[in-house]
Amino acid sequence: MQKDEDFGGWFDRVILEAQVVDDRYPVKGFSVYMGWGFSIAKRIIGLLEERLEEGGHQPMQFPVVIPEDSFMREAEHIEGFGGEVFWITHAGDRRLERRLVLRPTSETAIYPLFKIWIRSHADLPLLMHQTCNVYRYETRATRPLYRGREFLWNEAHTAHADYEDSENQVRNAVEIYSSVYDRLGLSYILLKRPDFDKFAGAVYSLAFDTWNPDGKVNQIGTVHELGDNFAKAFEVTYEDEAGEQRIAYTTCYGMGMGRTLAATISHHGDDHGLVLPP
Repeated sequence: MQKDEDFGGWFDRVILEAQVVDDRYPVKGFSVYMGWGFSIAKRIIGLLEERLEEGGHQPMQFPVVIPEDSFMREAEHIEGFGGEVFWITHAGDRRLERRLVLRPTSETAIYPLFKIWIRSHADLPLLMHQTCNVYRYETRATRPLYRGREFLWNEAHTAHADYEDSENQVRNAVEIYSSVYDRLGLSYILLKRPDFDKFAGAVYSLAFDTWNPDGKVNQIGTVHELGDNFAKAFEVTYEDEAGEQRIAYTTCYGMGMGRTLAATISHHGDDHGLVLPP
């Protein structure tokens, strides 16, 4: 099959015949990583986790569920995600007294713990990451690796004493992501998103965009400066050297493994099928 003449058909055939992903699972938007696909995804995850941990990020693993009251604390964030969440309303045959959210992203799960962990300037900066599945009820057409209702990603969250330090962390995150994409041999461009397209609750967002042979853009990673917006909502404060209470500043960034894998396949594959960088 000619990759450049029918990229969509070529891609669908490659990911199935090369045992990358099978989207015939009987729930729309949920796909199965097959043997080769998950092996490749694990290599990408390993590259990223190694760079993050070299940069001082601690690996952690947070629960998949978020209490409704925690999820609702950052108003702008809720406005951005409210229509996309999966709600858990029952446990067995009993209705829950407070609903739970399957995480669409983890800010509202993590920052209540940041509030507990951060007490003084000596606790900052705090850098952590986790590789996990997230869940978003996409109402648009779903497509394996590109757009699903469950997807595998790595997300990092950091807290800082001031805006200058959080800005420096944004630059570090861009450098880490760039090194991974360069190692995968991807062509990409880094763009600041317009306000209408920034992460809900962020001061600003940066996105790594790559492109397919059919001309469509594939967003493979994002970095967000959150300022003190989430820290205020979740009361993440610390005592400075003078004994004064200060609001922390936070950042977050995420890399979707499905989209990064899709970009790797689309960049290096040829008319014969799957080709991977060395």
